[in-house]
Order: sequence, then C-alpha cells, then structure tokens
Amino acid sequence: MNTCRFLSVVVLLGTFFLFRKVQGGVPAPPNYFDDQLVDHVASSHRHGHERWSQRFYLSHEYFKGPGSPIFVIMGGEGAIEPSTGFMYPFILQLAQTFGAMVLQPEHRFYGQSQPVSPAEIERARDDGKPDPRLKLLTVEQALHDAVRLIHFVRDRVRCSRDRFSPRYCPVITVGGSYPGFLSAMARLRFPGVVDIAYAASAPMKFYAQQVDQYAYYNHIGTVAEQAFTGCSQDVRRALDDFRTVYESGQSKINETAIGICSGTVPAYIKDPATFVQEVLMMVGYTFANHNMAFYPPSNQTHLGRACQTFASPSLSTLDQLKTFLVASLAPRSTENQPDEETCFDMRKQLPSGRNATISAGDWSGVGTGASGESWDFQTCTSLVESIGFAGDDGNQDAYGISMFPRRDWNISWLTSHCQQRFGDAVTPMPNTLVNAWNFDHLVAAGATRIVFTNGALDGWSVSGISHDLSDTLLALTFPNGAHHSDLAGHFPSVETDTVDIVEGQAKVQTILATWLAGLPSARTDHNSPAANISTKLQ
Repeated sequence: MNTCRFLSVVVLLGTFFLFRKVQGGVPAPPNYFDDQLVDHVASSHRHGHERWSQRFYLSHEYFKGPGSPIFVIMGGEGAIEPSTGFMYPFILQLAQTFGAMVLQPEHRFYGQSQPVSPAEIERARDDGKPDPRLKLLTVEQALHDAVRLIHFVRDRVRCSRDRFSPRYCPVITVGGSYPGFLSAMARLRFPGVVDIAYAASAPMKFYAQQVDQYAYYNHIGTVAEQAFTGCSQDVRRALDDFRTVYESGQSKINETAIGICSGTVPAYIKDPATFVQEVLMMVGYTFANHNMAFYPPSNQTHLGRACQTFASPSLSTLDQLKTFLVASLAPRSTENQPDEETCFDMRKQLPSGRNATISAGDWSGVGTGASGESWDFQTCTSLVESIGFAGDDGNQDAYGISMFPRRDWNISWLTSHCQQRFGDAVTPMPNTLVNAWNFDHLVAAGATRIVFTNGALDGWSVSGISHDLSDTLLALTFPNGAHHSDLAGHFPSVETDTVDIVEGQAKVQTILATWLAGLPSARTDHNSPAANISTKLQ
C-alpha cells in the first residue's frame, strides 16, 4: 500500500494554511496513512496483520527541521472534516513560536477513519458473534494509532529516534476533553515516544470513577445562575409543569406543543413516561452543550439566552420549553431557508445503529449519527461516566445547584442499555483502565511533564486535575474559562479573550518551553528552538 499519500498535499499547506479567526478550527486539506494497523494489541486476532487508512492533518509550515518539536493534536469522539481541519488555533500559534510541526490524527471509528466497515460489524451481530469493536474501539488501540503515525511522520522528515541526538524531534501531545485524557495517557503509557502532554478539560476523575454522579449537572446549574439570575428555578419550574401535563394523562404524546415536528417522535417511544424522560434528557444535554460554550461568560451567550427564554413572562412554561428546544435543536437557517424554524425532528437527536435511544451511554450527550454510535459504544465499555440528575427542588448542595428533575444514573441501567444496543458481550467496565494504568495516582504511576488546564465554568471541571501534583504535573484553572477555552482561541487575543485565558496561555507556553529546554536533545543543541525560547522567557 502507498503510505506516502500525505506528501502530495503537504506542500499545499504553505499557502493554504494562514491564521484566520475561525472559531473551533483552521481548515486544512486531509492526508491519509494507509499503513495503520487494525489491531495493535492482539497479533493472534484475525485483524492482527491487516491495515487500514487513517485520516490525519499535517502542517510543517513553521517546522524548522530535525531537532524541532512536533505537536500532536489527539483526535476524539467526532469526525474531523477539512472544514474544521486543525481543531485548536492556539496550538498552531505555538507551532510558529517553537518552530514546530503539527500532526492531528482522526480517532479510529470516527469520520473517514474506519478500521473495519459498518457492514462487518452488522455481520458479526447477525451471526451472533461479539462486536469487533470490543477489541478494536478502545483507548489503547487509539493510543497505538497515534504512536505508529508519529513514528511514520518523524521518520519521513528525518528526525532521529535517539533522545540524545540534536536531530531528535520532541513530541508534545495536546487535547481537550476526551482527547485531553488521551493526551495525558499518551505521555503516561508511551513515555519513550511522547515527551510532554498538554491536557485541557480532561475528565480524568470521571474515568477514575471518583466523581459524584450529581456533580456535573449541579455545576452546570450553578454556572447557569451566573449567566442569568434565577435560571435554575425558572428551568425547573417549566420542566415540572411539562412533567405534570404529560405524566398526569392530561395530554397524550402531543409533540408539537413543545416544538417537535409532527410524526418525528422515535418509534421506541410508546408512552408518555418514556417521552418525558427523553425530552428531559434532551434538555439536560442541550444545557450541557451551552455550558461548554459559555465563553467569554455573559448573558448573551447561548447559555445566557436559554436562561432568559425560561424567564420570559410573556410565554407559558410549555412555550418556554418549546422556544428553547427549537432554538437549540432545529436546523440553522441557510440562504435558501427561513431564518426561523418552528419545529425540530426528534429522530435526528439519535445516534445511528440498532436500538438507538436518546438516553445513552453518556448522559451529557453521546451525539448523533455515526459518531454518536461510536461514542455510545466507548461509554458502554471502558469510558464509563457516572452522570445523573439530582433533583431536590433547585436547592444548592455541595456540588452546586440542581436545575433538572431527579434521575439517578446506575450501572444496571447502563448495562441494560449497552447490551440491548450492542449485544450481550458488551458490558460496562468502569474500573478497567484506571486499575491497569493507575492514573488516579499519577505521581506513583511515574507520570511527569503533563500540564492540565480547566475552565472553572465548565461542567467537566468537576472531573479535572485542579491542583499541582508535583513539580512536573502542573494544573492551571481559569476562573472565566469554559470547556478548553484556552485551546479554542488565538494568543494573544485581548479583543475576545478574558485576561485569565490570555495569561494562562502565556503560562502554558512558558511551561512547554522550560520542559523542552530540559530534554536531553536540547541540552546537546544550544541552538535548538526550545533552548532559545526558554532563554528568552526567563
């Protein structure tokens, strides 16, 4: 197979890749690595020697050649289309500062990066065989993908693999959210390949099973109060009224009353109780999405405007709910489409695959379509997240303010969901990763040179590393930050970013420069970019 397809397009990046104010990414052309292994772990497995084509993105516009760093942006639970390209503009600016290359692989089983076909997965199910994703869609396999691709790219640009060589190219992994966890694990699991990790909004404690199930949504309720005073009680009042109307028998499933297009209620919803449960889940994960984007914080964000909808005295509580759902979930307008939609298709909230439901493995929302199916699978196996709704009338407790009716999460519910969805062989294993890798005790596990960042306004911050664990396991918390806000923007960007984010980005740059300058390769080459930057920053 031709493993060099990326070389034909990499030359385009010099003219294509310019810094632009693109929220959430910098578009770029894709590359493909055709020599990726289907199964890195079990050579006796039937896929052990098979290959597949992994999509990735590469920029060496600022790369100063062997001896310079490589930033590896870890792909996560979604497709990475060329229109998104490089997900984190800040990292591209760091690349310019450090004279670095930027490499970004798409995660296996997302987008175009498919080790096995959907048809093979369906055949296994039809034949009563275990889902092949049990062995293939794992954190370990994804980390091995990154390592193999790193070796390939480093060898192609003539970087040495010898850490003491001046031609050694240090690797810095980067990620936000689940990719932040991957970034930290790449450093922990492959310290001979990955030199430094930058992990933003990484849900370390969720995957270590150390977070109370109510902490996530209660923190979101607390932040909603900051967005608009009284939000939590206003939302709770509307949801309680909705439950009363639909669960009391006063109304059959009249979906249009709350903005759902007629005839689009998924077929598995056959009674008012299930309908209410799934609508409440949509409300919950929609607020979760608005919370992640609550930056810079103001009442004009999606979160602030959602809260104002539920406070509107001119709308009934059901109309408030309808307005919120349509504004958040209806397709956005285009040139050929009216500016305002009057309803949304509830079926489009489903992930793909058999027996799909809106309440799925991740109660912060698994997403829709094929990516939603893959994330549902991952949260049904080793990436178990204990996330529930506390209820209790909007009161504040140790975890914040509850703004949603009570619904407890438990492993029995999750197991039932996962087995109905993916077959009896799929069983949640919440402690498998942490028991094997000991990332609940990173110092004892021997981890070094990882910087963790969190936005204090982010629901996921309840699961983050919030204080320094050692001199080389550092944590930064941004009071005004939301979900990996430090990665999403440009540096410095005083027009749009808060002071704490701008200062935090400067601290991250200093930390990375200091660690790079301390590597053996930098100590043997005093003219290396890292050594020069570290000297300037001191």
